[in-house]
Amino acid sequence: MERRRVFHERNACHFCGRFVLEAEGWAESIPPYHTILATWDDDANFFTGSFHLECVRTFENRGEVRRALVDWLTTTSRLIVIHDEDGQPHEISSTGLGYTEKVAELPDGEIYEDPRFNRWVFVEEAGPYHFLELEAAEALRAGDRVRGDSGGTSAVLPTEPDASIESWSLSELLDFLEVADLYQGLLDNLEPRYKFWEGGFSQAGYVLTYSLSAVRPIPDRVHDFFGRYLPDYAPKRLEDA
Repeated sequence: MERRRVFHERNACHFCGRFVLEAEGWAESIPPYHTILATWDDDANFFTGSFHLECVRTFENRGEVRRALVDWLTTTSRLIVIHDEDGQPHEISSTGLGYTEKVAELPDGEIYEDPRFNRWVFVEEAGPYHFLELEAAEALRAGDRVRGDSGGTSAVLPTEPDASIESWSLSELLDFLEVADLYQGLLDNLEPRYKFWEGGFSQAGYVLTYSLSAVRPIPDRVHDFFGRYLPDYAPKRLEDA
């Protein structure tokens, strides 16, 4: 089967190769210790690194990506097959995230619940996923929009900025990174809040530490689901986990 090219450079989107400025619900990353089997990738066994959610939605092999993500999200322990450099298959044990209970199947995707904790994951029909804690689910039930995490994160910039980066707006930063078109929907519709924290040089290049949060693009049907589901939901207790 012919594969679409994917990318493995640091802070580059796995699917389009362009820079990723992380913002929950828009552009995210998967740490290397997760074992998501990358059946669409000829150069790596596992899917890790950065990606734009929209690039997942438009990827030619998004069905494979979605199956791998659902397998990772909805299992506890599982056996997966990888191939070594000689092409020989090996079976290894892998741990999933444990959202094992499917509680909704919607036109937009599926919702799975963690059987031990008060949290859910919504997996879009096109592939991307969104984690939801009880506070966010209650906000959705009330018809409110929820914002992504506003904690700090770091990125190695592809080229050196000038000293004025400390005062740049988000639009100016995105223009410098040449990805403004990829974030236009976030700028227009999701009320982003960007803050420069610090920047400096390392052996890898210029490291930007920043925060960027925005309204998370959760479909209305997910709001409606929690409106029906939570009134009869008994919150799980930490001591019972």
